[in-house]
Amino acid sequence: MKITRRSLGLLALSAGLALSGVAQAKTVIHLAHHLPETSEQHLAATRMAELVKERSHGELEMQVLPSGQVGGQREIIEGVQMGTIEMGYGESGLYANYVPAFGILTLPYLYTGPAHWAKVVEGDIGSSLVKELEDKTGLVVLNWIQAGYRDTYTVDKKIEKPEDFAGLKIRVPESPVFVETFSALKAEPTPIPSPEIYTAMQTGVVSAMEGTPEVGYIQRMYEVAKHLNKTRHILFDGSFVTSRTFLDSLSEENRKIILDAAKEVAALQRKETGEREAAWFEKLSAAGMEIHEVDAAPFRAVLTPLQDRFAKDAGATEILADIRALAQ
Repeated sequence: MKITRRSLGLLALSAGLALSGVAQAKTVIHLAHHLPETSEQHLAATRMAELVKERSHGELEMQVLPSGQVGGQREIIEGVQMGTIEMGYGESGLYANYVPAFGILTLPYLYTGPAHWAKVVEGDIGSSLVKELEDKTGLVVLNWIQAGYRDTYTVDKKIEKPEDFAGLKIRVPESPVFVETFSALKAEPTPIPSPEIYTAMQTGVVSAMEGTPEVGYIQRMYEVAKHLNKTRHILFDGSFVTSRTFLDSLSEENRKIILDAAKEVAALQRKETGEREAAWFEKLSAAGMEIHEVDAAPFRAVLTPLQDRFAKDAGATEILADIRALAQ
């Protein structure tokens, strides 16, 4: 058998589960994610672990596995579905592989703000999508985390209006919504793996990238880019996900502890995330980066046709209309 990081990680998990079963009468729950320990998602996960342990009086023990220890995000979610790991971190863009309408939630300039986003994901729209995902895959979305707004970092060009993107080579994730968003703005979207972004900016392979202020600071974009333009083009969501099979294996009391803790930590994370985002902006500014406010209205106007096309392709035209109506 070919030895990979994923297989080693899963073997370690299996060994840990076996040992924990021998040594103590408690349920060990592994929650894996692909993000660093500085991330919003990791903070929420560790808080959830603390709550679960406390409220179950140690009967449930959550072990958080960050930084892709058991594989990438897709592998983690597949592991949750297959039962090789109890919980993972997912997001709408990934769930769209199973339920295409989920992809609508990641469209650019879809929301007027976090309050609008919360109405969508916590209301009938979010509930309907979550139910369809469970019906098709057995995956259960436990909460909704705000993964943050994404902005644009540029080496030497300030972004003020859509036309400023024309011809700009910008690093984007390997995701159709990102590629098509910046193509619609007449930029040249260039998918590059995350570890190579700094060098790509430094050597001129690209002259811009997009991401959250946290990512910008951790990846030291202030060393290779002069401007941070608050384009706020996408508000990303995230969620902890488990399987119906695993939930049903728990007692009713422990199942309630898991469900309540997941929702509680998500509510706290969303309440505090604005403060932490402001702190990242302060760090970037202190490091010498120029930060610019950007009027979203002209960008939204340019990208509305893109929203319409994505919704039509996903069979979610009515969902898009309902999302827009909630902005009123």
